[in-house]
Amino acid sequence: MLLDQFGRPMRRVTAAELLERQAVASIGSVRQVQSGHPADGLTPPRLTTILRQAEDGDATAYLEMAEQMEEKDLHYAAVLAVRKRAIRSLEIQVDPGDETAAANEAADMVRNTLNSSSVKSSLIDIMDALGKGFSVSEIVWEREGKGLKLAGLELVDPRWFEFDRDNGTHIYLRDNAGPQPLRPDSYMIHIAKAKSGLAIRGGLARLAAWAYLFKNFSLKDWAIFLEAYGHPLRLGKYGPSSSPEDRLTLLRAARQIGVDMAAIIPKDMELEVITAATTGSDKLYEGNARFWDEQISKGVLGQVATTDAIAGGHAVGKIHEEVRGDIRDADAEQLAGSLQRDIAGAIVRLNFADRHRVALPVIRFVSPERADPKLMLELMEKGPKAGLRIAVSQIRNVFALREPEANEEVLTPPVPEPPKPDVPPVNPDPAAIRQTAARVSDIVPRDSVDALVDELIASGDMQEALDGEIGQLIEALGRAGSLDEVQDILAVFNAAPPGPVLDQLEQSTFAARVAGETGAPVR
Repeated sequence: MLLDQFGRPMRRVTAAELLERQAVASIGSVRQVQSGHPADGLTPPRLTTILRQAEDGDATAYLEMAEQMEEKDLHYAAVLAVRKRAIRSLEIQVDPGDETAAANEAADMVRNTLNSSSVKSSLIDIMDALGKGFSVSEIVWEREGKGLKLAGLELVDPRWFEFDRDNGTHIYLRDNAGPQPLRPDSYMIHIAKAKSGLAIRGGLARLAAWAYLFKNFSLKDWAIFLEAYGHPLRLGKYGPSSSPEDRLTLLRAARQIGVDMAAIIPKDMELEVITAATTGSDKLYEGNARFWDEQISKGVLGQVATTDAIAGGHAVGKIHEEVRGDIRDADAEQLAGSLQRDIAGAIVRLNFADRHRVALPVIRFVSPERADPKLMLELMEKGPKAGLRIAVSQIRNVFALREPEANEEVLTPPVPEPPKPDVPPVNPDPAAIRQTAARVSDIVPRDSVDALVDELIASGDMQEALDGEIGQLIEALGRAGSLDEVQDILAVFNAAPPGPVLDQLEQSTFAARVAGETGAPVR
Protein backbone atom coordinates (compact mmCIF):
# COMPACT_ATOMS: atom_id res chain seq x y z
CA MET A 1 0.00 0.00 0.00
CA LEU A 2 1.34 3.41 -0.99
CA LEU A 3 1.15 6.20 1.58
CA ASP A 4 1.28 9.95 1.03
CA GLN A 5 3.53 12.40 2.89
CA PHE A 6 1.09 12.39 5.81
CA GLY A 7 0.98 8.59 6.12
CA ARG A 8 -2.46 8.23 4.52
CA PRO A 9 -3.23 5.57 1.88
CA MET A 10 -2.95 6.90 -1.69
CA ARG A 11 -5.59 6.12 -4.28
CA ARG A 12 -4.78 5.48 -7.94
CA VAL A 13 -5.47 8.40 -10.28
CA THR A 14 -5.94 8.34 -14.02
CA ALA A 15 -3.89 10.30 -16.55
CA ALA A 16 -6.95 12.36 -17.43
CA GLU A 17 -7.26 13.50 -13.81
CA LEU A 18 -3.59 14.44 -13.59
CA LEU A 19 -3.79 16.53 -16.76
CA GLU A 20 -6.51 18.71 -15.19
CA ARG A 21 -5.64 21.33 -12.58
CA GLN A 22 -7.33 20.97 -9.19
CA ALA A 23 -6.22 24.07 -7.26
CA VAL A 24 -7.69 26.89 -9.36
CA ALA A 25 -9.69 29.99 -8.52
CA SER A 26 -13.33 30.18 -9.55
CA ILE A 27 -16.23 32.63 -9.24
CA GLY A 28 -18.10 32.18 -6.00
CA SER A 29 -15.43 29.86 -4.60
CA VAL A 30 -13.55 30.28 -1.34
CA ARG A 31 -10.43 30.26 -3.52
CA GLN A 32 -10.11 33.89 -4.60
CA VAL A 33 -7.14 35.92 -5.83
CA GLN A 34 -8.20 39.01 -3.87
CA SER A 35 -6.35 39.33 -0.60
CA GLY A 36 -6.96 41.07 2.68
CA HIS A 37 -4.48 43.46 4.31
CA PRO A 38 -4.40 42.67 8.04
CA ALA A 39 -1.02 44.36 8.51
CA ASP A 40 -2.55 47.79 7.87
CA GLY A 41 -2.90 49.51 11.23
CA LEU A 42 -1.55 46.44 13.00
CA THR A 43 -1.66 46.58 16.82
CA PRO A 44 -0.42 44.14 19.48
CA PRO A 45 -3.95 42.82 20.27
CA ARG A 46 -4.68 42.37 16.58
CA LEU A 47 -1.36 40.55 15.99
CA THR A 48 -2.07 38.25 18.94
CA THR A 49 -5.46 37.38 17.45
CA ILE A 50 -3.96 36.66 14.01
CA LEU A 51 -1.31 34.32 15.42
CA ARG A 52 -3.79 32.43 17.59
CA GLN A 53 -6.25 32.05 14.72
CA ALA A 54 -3.46 30.44 12.66
CA GLU A 55 -2.81 27.92 15.45
CA ASP A 56 -6.52 27.09 15.63
CA GLY A 57 -6.70 26.25 11.91
CA ASP A 58 -7.64 29.53 10.24
CA ALA A 59 -4.32 30.85 8.88
CA THR A 60 -5.77 33.16 6.22
CA ALA A 61 -5.04 36.41 8.05
CA TYR A 62 -1.59 35.18 9.10
CA LEU A 63 -0.64 34.28 5.52
CA GLU A 64 -1.90 37.63 4.24
CA MET A 65 0.08 39.42 6.94
CA ALA A 66 3.23 37.43 6.03
CA GLU A 67 2.80 38.56 2.42
CA GLN A 68 2.41 42.18 3.49
CA MET A 69 5.50 42.00 5.69
CA GLU A 70 7.60 41.21 2.61
CA GLU A 71 6.00 44.13 0.76
CA LYS A 72 6.23 46.78 3.50
CA ASP A 73 9.47 46.02 5.36
CA LEU A 74 12.46 46.42 3.06
CA HIS A 75 14.91 44.86 5.49
CA TYR A 76 12.80 41.77 6.16
CA ALA A 77 12.19 41.36 2.41
CA ALA A 78 15.92 41.64 1.70
CA VAL A 79 17.18 39.12 4.26
CA LEU A 80 14.38 36.67 3.47
CA ALA A 81 15.22 36.91 -0.24
CA VAL A 82 18.88 36.20 0.56
CA ARG A 83 17.92 33.04 2.43
CA LYS A 84 15.51 31.92 -0.30
CA ARG A 85 18.08 32.38 -3.05
CA ALA A 86 20.98 30.81 -1.14
CA ILE A 87 20.18 27.41 -2.69
CA ARG A 88 21.03 28.82 -6.13
CA SER A 89 24.71 28.52 -5.19
CA LEU A 90 24.29 24.73 -4.80
CA GLU A 91 24.18 22.06 -7.48
CA ILE A 92 21.44 19.44 -7.65
CA GLN A 93 22.83 15.89 -7.49
CA VAL A 94 20.62 12.88 -8.21
CA ASP A 95 21.97 9.37 -7.50
CA PRO A 96 20.24 6.01 -8.12
CA GLY A 97 18.59 4.40 -5.10
CA ASP A 98 20.38 1.12 -5.85
CA GLU A 99 22.41 -0.54 -8.63
CA THR A 100 19.49 -1.94 -10.65
CA ALA A 101 18.78 -0.79 -14.21
CA ALA A 102 15.35 0.52 -13.21
CA ALA A 103 16.83 2.64 -10.41
CA ASN A 104 19.38 4.13 -12.82
CA GLU A 105 16.65 4.90 -15.35
CA ALA A 106 14.53 6.56 -12.67
CA ALA A 107 17.52 8.64 -11.54
CA ASP A 108 18.08 9.85 -15.12
CA MET A 109 14.43 10.87 -15.47
CA VAL A 110 14.43 12.76 -12.16
CA ARG A 111 17.78 14.42 -12.92
CA ASN A 112 16.56 15.66 -16.31
CA THR A 113 13.35 16.95 -14.73
CA LEU A 114 15.02 18.86 -11.89
CA ASN A 115 17.61 20.39 -14.21
CA SER A 116 14.99 21.65 -16.67
CA SER A 117 14.57 25.42 -16.68
CA SER A 118 10.85 25.25 -15.86
CA VAL A 119 11.42 23.26 -12.67
CA LYS A 120 14.72 24.78 -11.60
CA SER A 121 13.30 28.30 -11.72
CA SER A 122 10.40 27.15 -9.52
CA LEU A 123 12.67 26.27 -6.59
CA ILE A 124 12.63 29.88 -5.37
CA ASP A 125 8.81 29.76 -5.32
CA ILE A 126 8.96 26.56 -3.30
CA MET A 127 11.23 28.32 -0.79
CA ASP A 128 8.31 30.68 -0.04
CA ALA A 129 7.74 28.13 2.72
CA LEU A 130 10.57 29.79 4.69
CA GLY A 131 8.44 32.82 5.47
CA LYS A 132 4.99 31.27 5.78
CA GLY A 133 5.91 27.83 7.12
CA PHE A 134 4.76 25.85 4.09
CA SER A 135 4.30 26.11 0.33
CA VAL A 136 2.24 24.05 -2.11
CA SER A 137 3.04 23.84 -5.82
CA GLU A 138 0.76 22.00 -8.21
CA ILE A 139 2.54 19.65 -10.61
CA VAL A 140 1.80 20.33 -14.28
CA TRP A 141 1.81 17.09 -16.27
CA GLU A 142 1.81 16.68 -20.05
CA ARG A 143 1.64 13.62 -22.28
CA GLU A 144 4.83 12.14 -23.65
CA GLY A 145 4.27 9.04 -25.74
CA LYS A 146 2.23 6.63 -23.66
CA GLY A 147 3.29 8.16 -20.36
CA LEU A 148 3.30 11.50 -18.58
CA LYS A 149 6.08 14.05 -18.30
CA LEU A 150 6.47 16.62 -15.54
CA ALA A 151 6.32 19.95 -17.40
CA GLY A 152 6.54 22.39 -14.51
CA LEU A 153 5.47 23.48 -11.03
CA GLU A 154 2.91 26.21 -10.34
CA LEU A 155 2.97 27.83 -6.90
CA VAL A 156 -0.53 27.90 -5.42
CA ASP A 157 -1.78 30.64 -3.09
CA PRO A 158 -1.23 29.21 0.42
CA ARG A 159 -4.54 30.74 1.56
CA TRP A 160 -6.30 28.08 -0.53
CA PHE A 161 -5.13 25.37 1.86
CA GLU A 162 -5.73 24.63 5.50
CA PHE A 163 -4.28 22.28 8.07
CA ASP A 164 -6.30 19.58 9.77
CA ARG A 165 -7.76 21.14 12.92
CA ASP A 166 -7.28 17.91 14.89
CA ASN A 167 -3.61 17.13 14.24
CA GLY A 168 -2.32 20.33 12.60
CA THR A 169 -0.34 18.28 10.06
CA HIS A 170 -2.55 17.09 7.19
CA ILE A 171 -3.10 19.68 4.44
CA TYR A 172 -6.44 20.01 2.64
CA LEU A 173 -7.62 22.11 -0.28
CA ARG A 174 -10.25 24.66 0.74
CA ASP A 175 -13.52 24.30 -1.14
CA ASN A 176 -17.13 25.46 -0.84
CA ALA A 177 -18.06 21.86 -0.03
CA GLY A 178 -15.52 21.75 2.80
CA PRO A 179 -11.84 20.76 3.00
CA GLN A 180 -10.89 18.38 0.14
CA PRO A 181 -8.00 15.86 0.14
CA LEU A 182 -5.16 16.70 -2.22
CA ARG A 183 -5.09 14.58 -5.36
CA PRO A 184 -2.18 12.10 -5.30
CA ASP A 185 0.90 12.84 -7.44
CA SER A 186 -0.39 16.35 -8.14
CA TYR A 187 1.35 18.50 -5.54
CA MET A 188 4.80 19.39 -4.33
CA ILE A 189 4.43 20.22 -0.62
CA HIS A 190 7.35 21.76 1.21
CA ILE A 191 7.26 22.42 4.94
CA ALA A 192 10.19 24.52 6.12
CA LYS A 193 10.44 24.65 9.88
CA ALA A 194 12.38 27.44 11.55
CA LYS A 195 11.66 25.57 14.78
CA SER A 196 10.02 22.34 15.90
CA GLY A 197 6.29 22.12 16.47
CA LEU A 198 3.24 22.83 14.31
CA ALA A 199 4.10 23.59 10.70
CA ILE A 200 2.06 26.79 10.69
CA ARG A 201 4.13 28.04 13.66
CA GLY A 202 7.45 27.25 11.96
CA GLY A 203 7.56 30.13 9.47
CA LEU A 204 9.98 33.04 9.76
CA ALA A 205 7.12 35.52 9.39
CA ARG A 206 5.77 34.43 12.77
CA LEU A 207 9.26 34.79 14.23
CA ALA A 208 9.69 38.31 12.84
CA ALA A 209 6.11 39.54 13.32
CA TRP A 210 6.66 41.25 16.68
CA ALA A 211 9.88 42.90 15.52
CA TYR A 212 8.01 44.09 12.43
CA LEU A 213 5.24 45.55 14.60
CA PHE A 214 7.51 47.43 17.01
CA LYS A 215 9.72 48.68 14.20
CA ASN A 216 6.64 50.09 12.44
CA PHE A 217 5.70 51.95 15.62
CA SER A 218 9.19 53.49 15.69
CA LEU A 219 9.00 54.48 12.03
CA LYS A 220 5.59 56.14 12.49
CA ASP A 221 6.80 58.05 15.55
CA TRP A 222 9.93 59.05 13.65
CA ALA A 223 7.85 60.39 10.75
CA ILE A 224 5.68 62.41 13.17
CA PHE A 225 8.79 63.74 14.88
CA LEU A 226 10.31 64.83 11.57
CA GLU A 227 7.06 66.51 10.57
CA ALA A 228 6.88 68.40 13.84
CA TYR A 229 10.55 69.24 14.39
CA GLY A 230 12.03 68.93 10.94
CA HIS A 231 10.81 72.44 10.08
CA PRO A 232 11.53 75.49 12.26
CA LEU A 233 8.66 77.04 14.20
CA ARG A 234 7.11 80.11 12.56
CA LEU A 235 5.82 82.46 15.26
CA GLY A 236 3.62 85.38 14.22
CA LYS A 237 2.95 88.34 16.48
CA TYR A 238 0.11 90.80 16.01
CA GLY A 239 -0.93 93.88 17.90
CA PRO A 240 -4.10 94.37 19.96
CA SER A 241 -5.67 96.50 17.26
CA SER A 242 -5.32 93.81 14.53
CA SER A 243 -8.52 92.77 12.85
CA PRO A 244 -9.57 89.14 12.30
CA GLU A 245 -8.66 89.54 8.62
CA ASP A 246 -5.16 90.70 9.60
CA ARG A 247 -4.75 87.71 11.88
CA LEU A 248 -5.75 85.31 9.08
CA THR A 249 -3.26 87.04 6.80
CA LEU A 250 -0.52 86.50 9.40
CA LEU A 251 -1.49 82.83 9.81
CA ARG A 252 -1.39 82.26 6.05
CA ALA A 253 2.02 83.93 5.91
CA ALA A 254 3.41 81.66 8.66
CA ARG A 255 2.16 78.59 6.84
CA GLN A 256 3.48 79.75 3.47
CA ILE A 257 6.96 80.31 4.86
CA GLY A 258 7.11 76.60 5.69
CA VAL A 259 6.06 75.61 2.16
CA ASP A 260 6.76 78.41 -0.29
CA MET A 261 9.50 80.17 1.69
CA ALA A 262 7.81 83.48 0.81
CA ALA A 263 5.01 85.52 2.37
CA ILE A 264 3.85 89.08 2.99
CA ILE A 265 2.37 90.53 6.19
CA PRO A 266 1.24 94.00 7.31
CA LYS A 267 4.03 96.32 8.40
CA ASP A 268 2.87 96.53 11.98
CA MET A 269 3.03 92.72 12.46
CA GLU A 270 6.02 90.51 13.25
CA LEU A 271 6.92 87.01 12.01
CA GLU A 272 9.75 85.10 13.73
CA VAL A 273 11.35 81.79 12.64
CA ILE A 274 12.53 79.68 15.59
CA THR A 275 14.81 76.70 15.00
CA ALA A 276 13.85 73.64 17.05
CA ALA A 277 16.52 72.22 19.37
CA THR A 278 16.16 68.42 19.29
CA THR A 279 19.39 67.68 21.25
CA GLY A 280 19.85 64.27 19.58
CA SER A 281 16.41 62.87 20.38
CA ASP A 282 15.95 62.06 16.68
CA LYS A 283 18.67 59.38 17.04
CA LEU A 284 16.44 57.42 19.39
CA TYR A 285 14.06 56.52 16.57
CA GLU A 286 16.85 55.60 14.18
CA GLY A 287 18.59 53.49 16.83
CA ASN A 288 15.38 51.65 17.67
CA ALA A 289 14.67 50.91 14.00
CA ARG A 290 18.23 49.63 13.53
CA PHE A 291 17.90 47.45 16.62
CA TRP A 292 14.82 45.69 15.23
CA ASP A 293 16.52 45.31 11.83
CA GLU A 294 19.37 43.49 13.57
CA GLN A 295 16.93 41.22 15.40
CA ILE A 296 15.24 40.35 12.10
CA SER A 297 18.67 39.61 10.55
CA LYS A 298 19.51 37.28 13.43
CA GLY A 299 16.17 35.50 13.15
CA VAL A 300 16.31 35.01 9.37
CA LEU A 301 20.04 34.63 8.66
CA GLY A 302 21.38 33.67 12.09
CA GLN A 303 23.79 36.63 12.11
CA VAL A 304 24.09 40.33 11.29
CA ALA A 305 27.60 40.84 9.90
CA THR A 306 26.67 40.16 6.27
CA THR A 307 23.70 42.56 6.33
CA ASP A 308 24.43 45.27 8.92
CA ALA A 309 27.54 47.37 9.47
CA ILE A 310 28.97 46.26 12.83
CA ALA A 311 32.29 46.40 14.60
CA GLY A 312 34.65 43.55 13.85
CA GLY A 313 35.34 44.05 10.19
CA HIS A 314 36.18 41.30 7.77
CA ALA A 315 36.97 38.61 10.36
CA VAL A 316 33.54 38.77 12.01
CA GLY A 317 31.86 38.84 8.61
CA LYS A 318 33.77 35.71 7.57
CA ILE A 319 32.61 33.80 10.65
CA HIS A 320 29.02 34.90 10.20
CA GLU A 321 29.14 33.94 6.52
CA GLU A 322 29.92 30.38 7.63
CA VAL A 323 26.92 30.50 10.00
CA ARG A 324 24.72 31.51 7.09
CA GLY A 325 26.22 28.62 5.10
CA ASP A 326 25.10 26.16 7.77
CA ILE A 327 21.54 27.51 7.58
CA ARG A 328 21.61 27.27 3.78
CA ASP A 329 22.70 23.64 3.95
CA ALA A 330 19.90 22.84 6.41
CA ASP A 331 17.33 24.49 4.12
CA ALA A 332 18.71 22.57 1.15
CA GLU A 333 18.50 19.28 3.04
CA GLN A 334 14.81 19.88 3.85
CA LEU A 335 14.10 20.85 0.23
CA ALA A 336 15.89 17.76 -1.10
CA GLY A 337 13.71 15.55 1.08
CA SER A 338 10.52 17.19 -0.22
CA LEU A 339 11.68 16.87 -3.85
CA GLN A 340 12.57 13.22 -3.34
CA ARG A 341 9.19 12.44 -1.78
CA ASP A 342 6.86 14.38 -4.09
CA ILE A 343 8.71 14.78 -7.40
CA ALA A 344 10.87 11.66 -7.60
CA GLY A 345 8.08 9.58 -6.03
CA ALA A 346 5.48 10.80 -8.54
CA ILE A 347 7.78 10.20 -11.54
CA VAL A 348 8.51 6.64 -10.43
CA ARG A 349 4.88 5.81 -9.66
CA LEU A 350 3.62 7.10 -13.01
CA ASN A 351 6.35 5.71 -15.28
CA PHE A 352 7.21 2.28 -13.89
CA ALA A 353 4.75 -0.60 -13.87
CA ASP A 354 6.68 -2.34 -11.10
CA ARG A 355 6.92 0.88 -9.09
CA HIS A 356 6.88 -0.93 -5.73
CA ARG A 357 10.28 -2.46 -6.53
CA VAL A 358 12.01 0.63 -7.93
CA ALA A 359 14.16 2.44 -5.37
CA LEU A 360 13.59 6.19 -5.28
CA PRO A 361 16.52 8.29 -6.49
CA VAL A 362 18.49 10.09 -3.79
CA ILE A 363 18.45 13.89 -4.22
CA ARG A 364 21.08 16.14 -2.66
CA PHE A 365 22.26 19.73 -2.97
CA VAL A 366 26.06 19.94 -3.02
CA SER A 367 28.45 22.88 -2.97
CA PRO A 368 30.65 23.30 -6.05
CA GLU A 369 34.35 22.65 -5.52
CA ARG A 370 36.32 25.76 -4.65
CA ALA A 371 40.05 26.23 -4.32
CA ASP A 372 42.45 29.07 -3.65
CA PRO A 373 43.67 30.17 -7.12
CA LYS A 374 47.09 31.21 -5.78
CA LEU A 375 47.62 27.86 -4.08
CA MET A 376 46.40 26.09 -7.20
CA LEU A 377 48.94 27.92 -9.38
CA GLU A 378 51.72 27.00 -6.97
CA LEU A 379 50.58 23.38 -6.95
CA MET A 380 50.47 23.32 -10.76
CA GLU A 381 54.11 24.40 -10.81
CA LYS A 382 55.52 22.19 -8.06
CA GLY A 383 53.13 19.24 -8.01
CA PRO A 384 54.17 17.51 -11.27
CA LYS A 385 57.85 17.90 -10.33
CA ALA A 386 57.15 15.99 -7.11
CA GLY A 387 55.25 13.26 -8.97
CA LEU A 388 51.71 14.52 -8.27
CA ARG A 389 49.26 13.84 -11.10
CA ILE A 390 46.71 16.64 -11.64
CA ALA A 391 43.71 16.38 -13.96
CA VAL A 392 43.49 19.20 -16.50
CA SER A 393 39.69 19.22 -16.22
CA GLN A 394 39.95 20.04 -12.51
CA ILE A 395 42.21 23.00 -13.29
CA ARG A 396 39.66 24.26 -15.80
CA ASN A 397 36.87 23.94 -13.24
CA VAL A 398 38.79 25.90 -10.60
CA PHE A 399 39.50 28.80 -12.96
CA ALA A 400 36.24 28.47 -14.96
CA LEU A 401 38.14 27.92 -18.20
CA ARG A 402 36.50 26.24 -21.17
CA GLU A 403 38.15 23.91 -23.65
CA PRO A 404 39.49 26.02 -26.56
CA GLU A 405 37.94 25.36 -29.93
CA ALA A 406 39.84 24.23 -32.99
CA ASN A 407 41.97 26.94 -34.67
CA GLU A 408 41.32 29.27 -31.73
CA GLU A 409 44.24 31.41 -30.59
CA VAL A 410 45.58 30.20 -27.24
CA LEU A 411 48.28 31.33 -24.84
CA THR A 412 51.64 29.59 -25.21
CA PRO A 413 54.71 29.63 -22.96
CA PRO A 414 57.57 31.90 -24.10
CA VAL A 415 60.24 30.22 -26.24
CA PRO A 416 63.54 30.08 -24.30
CA GLU A 417 66.62 31.57 -25.92
CA PRO A 418 68.96 28.98 -27.45
CA PRO A 419 72.01 28.27 -25.26
CA LYS A 420 75.22 29.99 -26.22
CA PRO A 421 77.78 27.60 -27.74
CA ASP A 422 80.73 26.74 -25.54
CA VAL A 423 84.00 28.11 -26.89
CA PRO A 424 86.66 25.39 -26.56
CA PRO A 425 89.96 26.50 -25.00
CA VAL A 426 92.86 27.04 -27.33
CA ASN A 427 95.36 24.15 -27.29
CA PRO A 428 94.09 22.50 -24.08
CA ASP A 429 96.94 20.73 -22.27
CA PRO A 430 95.78 18.34 -19.48
CA ALA A 431 99.16 18.39 -17.80
CA ALA A 432 99.19 22.19 -17.71
CA ILE A 433 95.66 22.28 -16.27
CA ARG A 434 96.71 19.93 -13.43
CA GLN A 435 99.76 21.99 -12.64
CA THR A 436 97.70 25.21 -12.52
CA ALA A 437 95.13 23.62 -10.19
CA ALA A 438 97.90 22.45 -7.85
CA ARG A 439 99.39 25.94 -7.68
CA VAL A 440 95.97 27.48 -6.91
CA SER A 441 95.40 24.91 -4.18
CA ASP A 442 98.69 25.83 -2.55
CA ILE A 443 97.90 29.57 -2.69
CA VAL A 444 94.16 29.44 -1.67
CA PRO A 445 93.51 26.83 1.07
CA ARG A 446 90.24 24.88 0.98
CA ASP A 447 87.29 26.39 2.88
CA SER A 448 85.93 24.44 5.88
CA VAL A 449 82.41 24.42 4.44
CA ASP A 450 83.67 23.06 1.09
CA ALA A 451 85.47 20.29 2.88
CA LEU A 452 82.38 19.53 4.96
CA VAL A 453 80.19 19.30 1.85
CA ASP A 454 82.66 16.93 0.22
CA GLU A 455 82.63 14.76 3.33
CA LEU A 456 78.81 14.63 3.48
CA ILE A 457 78.63 13.62 -0.17
CA ALA A 458 81.31 11.00 0.18
CA SER A 459 79.79 9.38 3.30
CA GLY A 460 76.26 9.17 1.83
CA ASP A 461 74.65 9.99 5.22
CA MET A 462 72.89 13.11 3.95
CA GLN A 463 71.49 11.33 0.89
CA GLU A 464 70.17 8.52 3.08
CA ALA A 465 68.46 11.02 5.40
CA LEU A 466 66.91 12.86 2.47
CA ASP A 467 65.60 9.64 0.90
CA GLY A 468 63.97 8.59 4.17
CA GLU A 469 62.37 11.93 5.06
CA ILE A 470 61.64 13.84 1.82
CA GLY A 471 60.97 10.67 -0.15
CA GLN A 472 57.97 9.81 2.04
CA LEU A 473 56.55 13.30 1.44
CA ILE A 474 56.93 12.96 -2.34
CA GLU A 475 55.27 9.52 -2.32
CA ALA A 476 52.33 10.84 -0.24
CA LEU A 477 51.87 13.79 -2.59
CA GLY A 478 51.87 11.44 -5.56
CA ARG A 479 49.01 9.43 -4.05
CA ALA A 480 46.90 12.54 -3.29
CA GLY A 481 43.68 12.77 -5.29
CA SER A 482 42.61 16.35 -4.56
CA LEU A 483 43.90 19.73 -3.49
CA ASP A 484 42.44 19.28 0.00
CA GLU A 485 44.48 16.07 0.48
CA VAL A 486 47.66 17.89 -0.63
CA GLN A 487 47.02 20.63 1.94
CA ASP A 488 46.46 18.03 4.68
CA ILE A 489 49.71 16.20 3.78
CA LEU A 490 51.76 19.41 3.84
CA ALA A 491 50.18 20.44 7.15
CA VAL A 492 51.13 17.09 8.75
CA PHE A 493 54.68 17.34 7.36
CA ASN A 494 55.19 20.89 8.68
CA ALA A 495 53.86 19.91 12.14
CA ALA A 496 56.15 16.84 12.43
CA PRO A 497 59.21 17.03 14.79
CA PRO A 498 62.67 17.66 13.26
CA GLY A 499 64.08 14.63 11.43
CA PRO A 500 67.56 13.29 10.60
CA VAL A 501 68.09 15.84 7.80
CA LEU A 502 67.94 18.75 10.24
CA ASP A 503 70.20 16.86 12.69
CA GLN A 504 72.84 16.34 9.98
CA LEU A 505 72.75 20.01 9.00
CA GLU A 506 73.01 21.22 12.61
CA GLN A 507 75.98 18.93 13.38
CA SER A 508 77.76 19.80 10.14
CA THR A 509 77.22 23.53 10.55
CA PHE A 510 78.57 23.41 14.10
CA ALA A 511 81.66 21.47 13.00
CA ALA A 512 82.33 23.87 10.13
CA ARG A 513 82.01 26.90 12.39
CA VAL A 514 84.39 25.46 14.98
CA ALA A 515 86.91 24.63 12.28
CA GLY A 516 86.66 28.12 10.83
CA GLU A 517 87.07 29.92 14.16
CA THR A 518 89.93 27.76 15.49
CA GLY A 519 91.80 27.56 12.17
CA ALA A 520 92.00 23.79 12.41
CA PRO A 521 93.41 22.22 9.26
CA VAL A 522 90.95 20.51 6.97
CA ARG A 523 91.84 17.05 5.72
